[in-house]
Amino acid sequence: MPIFKPSQSVRSIYDIDGDALQRAGIKGIIFNWNNTLISKNSSAESDSMKNWLKGFESRYAIKLMIVSNSKPPSQGNELVNEIPALFEASKPKKKAFMAALDILGTQKNETAVVGNGIITDLWGGNRLGMYTIFVSPSWSKPRIIGAIKRLVVKALRV
Repeated sequence: MPIFKPSQSVRSIYDIDGDALQRAGIKGIIFNWNNTLISKNSSAESDSMKNWLKGFESRYAIKLMIVSNSKPPSQGNELVNEIPALFEASKPKKKAFMAALDILGTQKNETAVVGNGIITDLWGGNRLGMYTIFVSPSWSKPRIIGAIKRLVVKALRV
């Protein structure tokens, strides 16, 4: 599997195919927080997103978790109190994903990583053999040149 190629690309979390995840044996999902669950200009999750996540988790019996490099959100974000969350996680480092697997109680091949980060989410998940879902409202496939440039920068810090 190419390291930057997602298993699936969607424009929004609402487009994630839960039946396909079940067929792939997925039992847990690691969600990125910023620009995946909440928009860039928002500080809190929307009611529709919270309802979708709760319904998804219930319907497909898939455990959910948030893993983000951002700081923990301010008070008033109910979702981070309802599902497990790791903030300031240092993705794409393996330890961030391994900690999430431990909390979810799933194996690498049973876990999907959902996010908008080519390096932090796609590369981080793919190099561990996880199912990856790229989320982007502005374009449907990751741009490889930009990814390579950011990889070089990140690699120097990892």
